[in-house]
Amino acid sequence: MVSGTRQPVLAALAAVVLASGLGLVLAVAIGRVEGARVDAAGAEARMAAALWEEGGGSRAVAGLLGERATILGAGDGGGGAGAYAYEAGALDPAAWIAVAPRRTGGPWAAFPGGAAAIALAGTAFIAGWAARRRHRSTVRRYPTGIALLSIGCVALTTVAAGRWADRELRALSAATVAQGARAVGLAMATGADPARAARVAHLPWAEDRSLEAADEQWTMPPGTAAAIAARPDRVAALPGDTPAGAPYTVEADGATWHAARTADVHLAFLGYERTASPALPLAAAAALAALLVALALHLAQLAARPRALRRTLAAWGLLAPAAALILAFTLGPLLFSLWISLHEWRLIDPAPIFLGLDNYARLLGDGEWWSAIGNTALFTLHVPAAMAIALALALLTRGSRRAMRWARLALFLPGITSVAAIAVVWKWMLSDRYGLLNRGLERAGIESVPWLTSPDTALVSLMMIGIWMVVGYQMVIFRAGLAAIPRDWYDAARVDGAGPWQRFRHVTLPGLRHTLFFVLVTSVIGSFQVFGLVYVMTEGGPLGATDVAVYHIYREAWEFLQFGNAAAMSWMLFAVVFAATWLHFRFLDARRSHA
Repeated sequence: MVSGTRQPVLAALAAVVLASGLGLVLAVAIGRVEGARVDAAGAEARMAAALWEEGGGSRAVAGLLGERATILGAGDGGGGAGAYAYEAGALDPAAWIAVAPRRTGGPWAAFPGGAAAIALAGTAFIAGWAARRRHRSTVRRYPTGIALLSIGCVALTTVAAGRWADRELRALSAATVAQGARAVGLAMATGADPARAARVAHLPWAEDRSLEAADEQWTMPPGTAAAIAARPDRVAALPGDTPAGAPYTVEADGATWHAARTADVHLAFLGYERTASPALPLAAAAALAALLVALALHLAQLAARPRALRRTLAAWGLLAPAAALILAFTLGPLLFSLWISLHEWRLIDPAPIFLGLDNYARLLGDGEWWSAIGNTALFTLHVPAAMAIALALALLTRGSRRAMRWARLALFLPGITSVAAIAVVWKWMLSDRYGLLNRGLERAGIESVPWLTSPDTALVSLMMIGIWMVVGYQMVIFRAGLAAIPRDWYDAARVDGAGPWQRFRHVTLPGLRHTLFFVLVTSVIGSFQVFGLVYVMTEGGPLGATDVAVYHIYREAWEFLQFGNAAAMSWMLFAVVFAATWLHFRFLDARRSHA
């Protein structure tokens, strides 16, 4: 009887979760559009303030914005979409121009009606299903059909909301650039020259005569200017042309720019559908909604088994704290870096620009990036040598004498020492001018070696230091693996007449198979992440010989401030490391199948 009361409650919970998820999708779309409207109103306010400062005063502001503008005293402003206007030569603002966000159509025009209709239909259907379960016998199977229908409803709502938001953002972008053209025209009417009037719009601009002269353009990107120059209707004197101030679109550098013309001044604006695109937030909201609905339906299916339901809820409750920490400090940053990789994201830009997969496409043809990947792959070649040396040291230090213990401690110390300290010491020892190693070679009559200053030896030097750093740690792992090999195997091999080499080949190596695989995989992953040695010792030089992947990503992010490219590089490096690890696993499986 307990399950009979819980089953309709949990089914209703699934309906509520679906409704909440669909509401979240709609809220994300509406929120992005409303944010863009407020941003556009702020841009129009800055245009109006610039017109005020050009001498147009309140009449020019009214001519640009009409009843949407409210002129307040300087002490009454500062909140919402607006801008301060200054009198010529004054340090204190004369007025605050508040602008109401642009609205088109009736009161429901700012609401995604189609997406809302799909959401209501899906919610009504699953609500009906939940109501029917009250009168049905207990169902123990997972409601796969309802789950697929719910996920399909979430997907359709997301697509419809995204298309509505894209239309709204495009219309808002066209209206913004049209307002810029009107502002330029009003500024010219006050007597301002074209160059001065163009600055009133606060948009990228170029005069008609300089569209094809890249060295004469100060604010408009060359690709956008070239796209505008290629339009046959950009000259106002031709009959049938685009009227002055009427917005149109051009494609430049893989993006859609909204443009407008007044007199011989051309304005361009990268649309809100690119800079405020809701695609990724909508996808994230849809994924979260689908996951929550699937979990709620799982609970509804478990209602027929109260014991299993209690155990599931208890398990989820115990896992929740750890899952929250993983989400906040591991999965969250990973998803954020993925989001950054899909944008042109810089610290100095006011808003990121959605690029999709453009960053990844550019990296495929980036020679410097692939050179860094190649240097990283070459650096990884030290891993087999380090493993061989570590295994030999593990075999040589198997004894329990005090000297062996001290030897193991000395070999293990580099593995727990700061990488920065190791790099500083080795940089000093390998210096061309005062390095101890070159001084010793010179005293022995051998010519000094440019360890870190020659492209032929710099990466090899780092590889040798890398071997010295990791052999102690690997030796400890190999000693643990050797201790796990049964002594009976060696005794049986001796009885069969096997010598030291045969025992090593047929007993030690097979017994260390899993240990060797673990050390190989972890060492390859660690070598692909090398950074400290390069950063302290060579800074990627000489001539890029030690420019490894992680250091290249660091420079792209923190020196060139191209965080979108850096995030895309990080994910491409992850793909390379994942592929290498997967190949190692496949190789081990192949060895097992032939064993």
